[in-house]
Amino acid sequence: MRGMNTRDSAQKIIDSLRIHYKFCREHQTLGMTPSEAAGIKLDIQGNRVEALIRLAGTNVNEYS
Repeated sequence: MRGMNTRDSAQKIIDSLRIHYKFCREHQTLGMTPSEAAGIKLDIQGNRVEALIRLAGTNVNEYS
């Protein structure tokens, strides 16, 4: 697979899949994302991937 030729690039792909699972994809049984079930409130609407990218570009201290 393209992008999986080094350990570092493979880890980045795995990390992005983990983020998508925890913050973007609704869990079938929970009816919400695992992060929402854990009480993490990020207030992301619409395109969750885009919202997370925009949120990552903001000052992290605003959300602490």
